[in-house]
Amino acid sequence: MTGIPNQYHWRFNGSIRNFFRVTMALYIILLFGYTGFSKLLDTDVLFTTLRNAPLFLSKQIAEVFSWFIPLAEIGIAATIIFEDFRKIGLLSSIILLALFTAYTLWIVFVSPHQPCTCGGILSLFTWKQHLLLNSISLVLASGGLYLENNHKE
Repeated sequence: MTGIPNQYHWRFNGSIRNFFRVTMALYIILLFGYTGFSKLLDTDVLFTTLRNAPLFLSKQIAEVFSWFIPLAEIGIAATIIFEDFRKIGLLSSIILLALFTAYTLWIVFVSPHQPCTCGGILSLFTWKQHLLLNSISLVLASGGLYLENNHKE
């Protein structure tokens, strides 16, 4: 990879651990990049859904969240791309996924109203499918951070 700065390298030395480390990071990049851009393409729908969500959000908070959530998702995806910031990005993804998972648990088991704030094809999922996807993604992001922390050059 001559000529490419070091922070862009996705080193794969052939080990199974390294394969999973890279695969988990790429999965989170794709997940957050896709959902973030999907939400940004239709912030009006996201705003309306957040405003009608059973969280009792005010119009102002829903408006801020309708921009903050997709930008945070895209920012996290971008952060994971760069090796120097990958641990921060993975930790941020774990925090955001934990919040999404807690919200999804609340929707599935407590809330009488079940709006969906996801973008793209994920908006077709049931809430139980969202819960499964969020849980799997949380485990993968945690595993990716673990492998990244224990990665040896």
